[in-house]
Amino acid sequence: MGFILCAAGRALLIPLFGSVDEVNHLDYAFQLWHGQWPDFFEGPVISGAGPKTPLSVQAVSQHPPLFYLIMAPFAGPLTDSFGVLVAGLAARAVNVLLGAAAVAMIGYAARLAFPKNQLLAPVATLIAATCCSMLGVAGAVYNDTLATALTAACMALTFQFIRSGPSRRRWILLAVACCAALLTRLSLMVVVAVCMAVVVAEGIARGAGRDRWGRWTSLANAVLVGALVALSSGWFYLRNLHLTGTITGGHPEWAAEHFNTVAVSVGELAMRPETWQRLLSLFVPVPALGRVGLLLILVPAACGLGAGVLAIARKQVTKADIVVVGLLGVEAVLILAMQLKYSAGGGGLHPRYLLPTLLTLAVVMAGGLTCSRRLAGVATGAWLAAWAVFFVRWWWQQAQQVSASPDGGFPAWPVPATVLLCAGLVVWTAAVIRIGGLGRFRSRTTGK
Repeated sequence: MGFILCAAGRALLIPLFGSVDEVNHLDYAFQLWHGQWPDFFEGPVISGAGPKTPLSVQAVSQHPPLFYLIMAPFAGPLTDSFGVLVAGLAARAVNVLLGAAAVAMIGYAARLAFPKNQLLAPVATLIAATCCSMLGVAGAVYNDTLATALTAACMALTFQFIRSGPSRRRWILLAVACCAALLTRLSLMVVVAVCMAVVVAEGIARGAGRDRWGRWTSLANAVLVGALVALSSGWFYLRNLHLTGTITGGHPEWAAEHFNTVAVSVGELAMRPETWQRLLSLFVPVPALGRVGLLLILVPAACGLGAGVLAIARKQVTKADIVVVGLLGVEAVLILAMQLKYSAGGGGLHPRYLLPTLLTLAVVMAGGLTCSRRLAGVATGAWLAAWAVFFVRWWWQQAQQVSASPDGGFPAWPVPATVLLCAGLVVWTAAVIRIGGLGRFRSRTTGK
């Protein structure tokens, strides 16, 4: 609930199209409603999107269409009947709900990952809910919300395979989640591949005697899922290949010509401190606070990793725990490596590109904040207070800026937005109090 309140406030605080590429995402849905595909060089065609410039291209036309099909019933009819402002606000409202679904799915996946730690899931949910990048994309029209939700869904189902083994229902749900993921973002191919590899490995290792095919059932099912994914989304990537020469559908030559982008090696990019300050600015509202953002992640994450190493040394973990940790780590590393390769070729260093790793970050950070059950509420409250110092200050500055220049562009509603923010902070504070109470109760019952 706190996330919905704060994201809805953010949707009212920032004027429509105040975010980079938001017009392109809304325009993609608008064009789908009218039975046409967006064209990169034609640019946005949605009514009221503003004057075209030489750089007005359809910058998201290479994305697969699932998110835009969800948004099309709002972007199309509402734009035609009431104008782009109403359509944009309606699409933002839907995206707030998609963002809330992503946060809830992250909490659910955290509970499945480590079911014995009852504090981990609520703290991980709180951390995901306060991710500024998630709040930003949910309060606008971006497909990162759906991509993050589907990432968490694929991971959650894989955790169930690891913990409890396969079932027909889980295979069906995993197939649906994988197909939806590749119909949302190509980058989720990494998530799908890692999850399927783990599921196949689980079947080969423990599947003997389960059914007629035994340890090879998982491999056969995985091949079938792969075929379904290829049938559901392969046509779109073949379309990208036909139009642009690559399945990604990008236009790096155009970007290099118009934005003066320079390709560097991945190693050189990874050695730059500003790379990490920007990419890991997930928990601060602007990349300029990158160093603070690193601290907000690294301090609890270091405690979480230390607690994990200590648990392994004390032999308090199971083989399933180690597999879950490995899955979280490999998925995050591959997403990060893919992002570095993209940025090294001239792409942007946007923290929202790392939202598929939010589940891993939330679990590791929550592990650090809850490593002491008795102090979990205090530690989580201190972290939330440190986060709020920067987020509330940024919010106030945005509200003053919008109030000082109300004319020009689309309107904003800073007062209702601030009321929603305050309500969200109250909800999150109540959640911290609840976490503290649960932590003290658990420490008394276990004697730790």
